[in-house]
Amino acid sequence: MSLPAAYDTVRYAGAVYLLFLAWKSFKSNGIAAVPTGKAVYYYTPSAIFRQGVITNILNPKMALFVLALFPQFVRPEAGSVVTQIMVLATVLNVIGLVVNGIVILAASKLSTAIARSDKYRRLPQMLLGTVFVGLAARLAFDNRR
Repeated sequence: MSLPAAYDTVRYAGAVYLLFLAWKSFKSNGIAAVPTGKAVYYYTPSAIFRQGVITNILNPKMALFVLALFPQFVRPEAGSVVTQIMVLATVLNVIGLVVNGIVILAASKLSTAIARSDKYRRLPQMLLGTVFVGLAARLAFDNRR
């Protein structure tokens, strides 16, 4: 920010790159490339679950979220603090499981419907291209310094 010309150069270069990505998205035929042969890897459900657990345990955002939010709801005079935190964590996990499960099921159904429809096959590329154009415009016309 101390070198406005350098900032503007990087900003405009980023906007041009985003427009290039948008153009590539709009020009795409809507058929996803599927790896074949030895490039395809299959993971067992237990391996996927294990990866998810490790990722969540090592995620510092979750620890910061819990440290910032939970103390507001813990009352030492109401009983065991550990029990209260465990109840709050369980409620948070159940809500996350339900919400994420609904999103996963909806996305699965939607992606299947889009893949089967010739009319909507390019819809994801059009949406992605539109997002890239919007980000490029925001970047190009950003006046914060």
